[in-house]
Amino acid sequence: KRLLSIGLGVSLAQVFDDGLRVNLLLDVDGKNRDFQRLPVLLILAAAFQGTKRFDGWRNGIGISSNILTSRLERLVTLGCLQKAVVSDGKRRQEYRLTPMGADLYPTALMFWRFDRLWSHRRAMQPTTLTHAACGVAMTPVLVCAHCRAPVRARDVRYEDGPGAGLERMPSPRSSRRIAAPPDEGAKLHLLAGESIDHFGDRWTQQVLSTFFLGARRFDDIRTQCGVATNILADRLKLLVEHGTLQRRACAADPRHHEYVLTPKGMDLYPIILTLMKWGDRWLAGKSGPPLILYCARCSHVLDAVVACDQCGGRLDPHDVSFRRG
Repeated sequence: KRLLSIGLGVSLAQVFDDGLRVNLLLDVDGKNRDFQRLPVLLILAAAFQGTKRFDGWRNGIGISSNILTSRLERLVTLGCLQKAVVSDGKRRQEYRLTPMGADLYPTALMFWRFDRLWSHRRAMQPTTLTHAACGVAMTPVLVCAHCRAPVRARDVRYEDGPGAGLERMPSPRSSRRIAAPPDEGAKLHLLAGESIDHFGDRWTQQVLSTFFLGARRFDDIRTQCGVATNILADRLKLLVEHGTLQRRACAADPRHHEYVLTPKGMDLYPIILTLMKWGDRWLAGKSGPPLILYCARCSHVLDAVVACDQCGGRLDPHDVSFRRG
């Protein structure tokens, strides 16, 4: 189970940790609060909604020019965005999604789904997503590509993949948890909202991942994550406050406590799974993915895809339109 936790944790760490060369999607900088308030994922979410130019991000999200410049350059370095010069009477620079960046679209839709169900800041999001293929309002769902059944944590089993145990997760540069809500004054209605709070630092992500692999007790979580006790206590407290975890007495020994996922916490699984799939495709390296997932319903290797809940069609950025309230 330690290897399984490492496998899921490495995929998430590669996406999020500020201390690694490729881990640039959510940043931590304790010296500047503006840096803390702008996860790079919000820039990508705006890109999926058609933003291409610097002013569009600056005015839409509400971010200073120097910070936005830094974040855009990081996304270009990572390979999620590429620069392009366009002429429309004036020579202007745009930032366009690369295939690597566009492949995060399923994750963005799963953020939207979670926030529509659980966020207290729904007014900041597009209220309706419409699938062009069927022409009706829909909710994106994560399904198995083979049997088309909805993917739930209890219906997925794990085995070590070829990359299991081959990568060590360096400790994050900062152990501080980051409260990073989108700017309430932002003009752009964002795909990602309150769910960003659960992914503001790597330790929170790693702690969450252990619950989907069966951990409940404090010591078990600490062993699987390799996290210091004070950091773990802080993250568990945060997740309980957010309603993601419930702390309760152990049935076997009421003197001890355990933590279990609430329904809200279980609904984070599609976000974690789509991030893991993205990491396996773009960041796993020659060794291959650290985990192999199987759909318990059809027994195939799991290929989780985001689909329209009305027609079942697979979703991509060109087929979904957004309507604001």
